[in-house]
Amino acid sequence: MANQLIYNFEGFTTDLGSFAPETEADAAEERISTVMDSSPHMIYIHVEPYIDSAEGGNECDETFCNVLEFGALQQLSDDLSRVEEFSAANGDFVIAHLNTADMMERALEERDEQGRNLADFNDWGEFLGAVTDGDKCTDAIGNDQAIASASFAASAMLHTDFDYEPVCEWLDTGEGDPTPRASSTMWAIEISGDISDDVRQNRASQIRALLDLDAKHPLGNNSALQYGVISDDLISHDINESTLDNLVWLLLIAVMVVVVLLAMAFRSFMMVAAPLLGLSAALVWTYGIVTFVGMRFSILEVAVAPVVLGLGIDYSIHLQRGYEEAKNQTESAAQAWVKSVSVLRLALSLAVITTVFAFLANSFPPPFGSELAPLRTFGFTLALGVVSAFVASTVFVGAVHVVVEKTGGEKRSRGLKMNRLADLATRFQRRNTARVLLVVALITMGSVIVAIRELDTSFELTDFLSEDGMDIMEVRNDMYDSYEAAAWKSVIILIEPLPGEDALSGERDLLKGLGFFDDRIAGIPEVVNPTNTDSQRPSYDGLHPILRDAVENDPLFGDSYHLGIFDGELGVADGFAEGDLVGAVSDLMSNDSTGDGLRGLSWAERIGMHVAMTEDGQSLLYLKMRVDVLARSSEEAQEVAEVFVKQAELLEEEGLVGGEVHVTGDVIVLNNVLSELVVSQVTSTVISLLVSMLVLVLLTRRLGQSLVVILPVGLAGAWVVGAMAVLGMNWNVLTIMITALTIGLGIDYSIHVWRRFEANRLSGMGTWQAMRDMYATTGTALLLSAGTTICGFLVLKLSPIPVIQDFGIVSSISVLFSLMMALFVLPGLLAAEVRSGNGYD
Repeated sequence: MANQLIYNFEGFTTDLGSFAPETEADAAEERISTVMDSSPHMIYIHVEPYIDSAEGGNECDETFCNVLEFGALQQLSDDLSRVEEFSAANGDFVIAHLNTADMMERALEERDEQGRNLADFNDWGEFLGAVTDGDKCTDAIGNDQAIASASFAASAMLHTDFDYEPVCEWLDTGEGDPTPRASSTMWAIEISGDISDDVRQNRASQIRALLDLDAKHPLGNNSALQYGVISDDLISHDINESTLDNLVWLLLIAVMVVVVLLAMAFRSFMMVAAPLLGLSAALVWTYGIVTFVGMRFSILEVAVAPVVLGLGIDYSIHLQRGYEEAKNQTESAAQAWVKSVSVLRLALSLAVITTVFAFLANSFPPPFGSELAPLRTFGFTLALGVVSAFVASTVFVGAVHVVVEKTGGEKRSRGLKMNRLADLATRFQRRNTARVLLVVALITMGSVIVAIRELDTSFELTDFLSEDGMDIMEVRNDMYDSYEAAAWKSVIILIEPLPGEDALSGERDLLKGLGFFDDRIAGIPEVVNPTNTDSQRPSYDGLHPILRDAVENDPLFGDSYHLGIFDGELGVADGFAEGDLVGAVSDLMSNDSTGDGLRGLSWAERIGMHVAMTEDGQSLLYLKMRVDVLARSSEEAQEVAEVFVKQAELLEEEGLVGGEVHVTGDVIVLNNVLSELVVSQVTSTVISLLVSMLVLVLLTRRLGQSLVVILPVGLAGAWVVGAMAVLGMNWNVLTIMITALTIGLGIDYSIHVWRRFEANRLSGMGTWQAMRDMYATTGTALLLSAGTTICGFLVLKLSPIPVIQDFGIVSSISVLFSLMMALFVLPGLLAAEVRSGNGYD
């Protein structure tokens, strides 16, 4: 298994798509991707003037901190060329740019008769003289297409302090300095969605390195600009790169903590070394087997190690304490270990079976398990880790003790004794059982109420970033503060033929349905909408806006296919017939002139990204629309997703588009993850409880005692979610497993307490004597095992990754509450059952 890890381990993955459940939209997107390019992924670059603080440059004046100063724009154009060269050398993975300098270069291509580029000009005056011919700012009034494009650029690509008045004044009077001003500009790069996730993440990282001022690259020399780069791919790349290192050193610290605690508890080298050797083997088996079967690790698997360590230590402590007791009755190390296993076999078997099924709850195939592949893998890995820890603790640890004592002689440990605490705990239970149960009931009710009111579900890739990733967080925050439409995301609408149909039909109705959709999304606040236009033009692309722009750009094109602009909207003109729409699309597919002034795409490229024809070219096969929306958090993403799911339903219910409508995109995928997290949490908890209850009933044949044993576990789960609410934590991909984890750990503790109490009762002890012996033996072992587990989980607090920190805290609380319930609630319930069933003892 170690060999598998060394040579076949592929690392960890955290990209959003790996967490998403499979949906009908995914299947539709896969079908459409066979004839149409996948939707691009975005890289956002926050461009600012470079200030060398080492030379005292920490303040700006209007010229020095103006990203639109002509020298800065020339540098921006050069840097863009370098990125394009890098893309060309690596398969042309960049589809398009949204870049201020690039737009100016295209303006020169279209309007400068001398064919110059930005490098040939000295200032804005010369540039405007080359691209304007008596134009005024007021000339754009009434041109909604131009104003909409300019409005989008101003809100999404230029700082909110953007001032273009100097340009207008110069155009009107020919006097003054026409240089516009802005503190920063956005450079957006669209990367092909057809390349693999790993390759795309590496390309994004390479672009960031290319633009890094600190990198030893020619691009960084004497640059007047500095770049902050961010994208979901970059966030995933940074997380994946740091996860393995985090896992290794956190595990090492956890092991050191466990060593100290075991040494304090047993005061014997072998009682410390044997469990550590066994658990090291268990961890290698667990990760090695998962690698061997070809499962891909997500960041969730970082949490497997402390769970396996905690449970394995628990098994080892109980077995080694039983081994110590058995050594007093036999001189054979082998017989003593076998006797220890024999005494604990039922308790350990029950604990392992119920714990394994608690963790497997998310690994069952849907609808019983989770739709999220990483959660299924996580559940399977946890269950495998429990089995590995059990085998290592019972077989390997015992073998180590036997071999060492055969070769090195008998070793006696001085185990920790807690007889005084056992007396105190027994007297407390005898006098306060009713009060304890009442307090527990009140706290449980309060926990449930607080959790219902306060707990939310969130999923943010940035939650996985370490403190070293704060640079990328600063870039994100700067972008949110700088632009009205910062880091927009995309919602993808897909339209395909109805089942049994080979193409979309009804061109007139199709255009009408797309027009209705255009009208509706213009009123959605989350959609990026330009301002200062007579007719609203939401920022999106698809068949409808492409045809509208083409008709506005060339009225003769509209006349050829009986299309026109009526009251600012695209519509059909007299004479429109079936086939005109297909003809217009075919015409655009062969038009290589510029069709998108912002991105520099041709009409052919633009229509090819959103429309697919049948093989004979006589009908429309698929349509795609990409809508730009603002969603800065998972909560906003949920709201946007709900709106567009409704829009997709309306498109389909109206029946005008003549096909099935699906909605996808990053925002929708994120919402699907959030929704499935809630479902997974409920499902895993219910299944864990039911399976645990079923196993207890089958093995004990006693429903009453099974309920008594499992009740404290459920109460501990309620306390944990209440504690999360009080601490201000939310459900995320790690904490969502905490209730199943609480059941898995808590049932283990409860079973040990119950089995020891039952064994003492069957041996003839009275109720309180049996309880006192349970506290002195099993209770001591539970304190030791829970203490090591809590400390192991608390080590996760040292992780620089926020979600792992939260998981460490919540898991520690889970162990603490499970221990409290097992030692203070369950004994009282068992004593009450004895009194009610057999009389006061």
